[in-house]
Parts: sequence; C-alpha cells; structure tokens
Amino acid sequence: MTETRKDLATRWAEAAQSGARAAGYCALEHHSGKASCTRTPGHDGPHRDYYNGRTSITDVHGTQWSE
Repeated sequence: MTETRKDLATRWAEAAQSGARAAGYCALEHHSGKASCTRTPGHDGPHRDYYNGRTSITDVHGTQWSE
C-alpha cells in the first residue's frame, strides 16, 4: 500500500474549506483563489463572497461569479 502525503498548503486549503462548510457556507473557491462563496450550500444563482472584493464599505457584496 502506497501512502501519498499532501503538502502543507493543500492541507490548509482543505481545512479552511471544511471549516467554512461547517459554518454553513457553500465555500466554493473563486478561480483566482482570492474569494470563496459565502452563500448557503445548494443555493440558486451565482456564487458570492460577501466579505472579499468589496470596493467600499457600502457594497452589498464583493466578488460574484458563476460556474
């Protein structure tokens, strides 16, 4: 049996995604890697990160994307 070890960056990314899902987020990562979906799992419509990518404090949401 061969064991494959993941590098530290991969383990950190998987842990962050797991934590976001446990908190009730979709957590799909944006293709740029600078945002992840903060909508609920199984949502309709585009993915949104309400925290990252806002240009001003009055923006309702930051980064938005579709697959």
